[in-house]
Amino acid sequence: MYWLQRPPYVRWAAAALLVAGAAAWDLRPEPTASHPFLTSAVPAGTEITPAHLEWRRVPDGLLPPVDGAGAVAAADLEEGDPLVPSMLTRTVAAPEGWWEVPVEAGTRARPGDRVMLVVVDPPAAVVGIVLAAQEGDPYSLGYRPAAVAVPAEDAPLIAAASAQGALVAAVQPATPPPG
Repeated sequence: MYWLQRPPYVRWAAAALLVAGAAAWDLRPEPTASHPFLTSAVPAGTEITPAHLEWRRVPDGLLPPVDGAGAVAAADLEEGDPLVPSMLTRTVAAPEGWWEVPVEAGTRARPGDRVMLVVVDPPAAVVGIVLAAQEGDPYSLGYRPAAVAVPAEDAPLIAAASAQGALVAAVQPATPPPG
């Protein structure tokens, strides 16, 4: 007789455990990580210091990790912005005995990149190191040429060629392309 069979207590208990487990999984706290945010506006070229930062909890994996040691703002940064690697550049010092020359090197040249400066007349080539990135192009407001370190003996030639518009810069990125 069907009505005399025992009730399915085991199936009810399994269903209750399944519902409780799903609820616990859904209501668990999301993992978080500390990430730096700016406490004040930082103009481009300013070194980021601990005084500029506050640490906030964000969902883990939301923002890429940042190494802030020796970092410089690559562009004007606003208060409250989270720091991400694309907002920062590194400070690069000129080698001993080298001179800094303003050169139009293109907007993709970053501090630390090597550039081959090719002088058209007289034909010559000099290898330099980008110290500060170029901002904008010569036809925009706020244009600033890149600061490039060159050996002292080549500095007059490069400066004169740059002033005359007889200089071309070929950039070798400091980091290899992905892939």
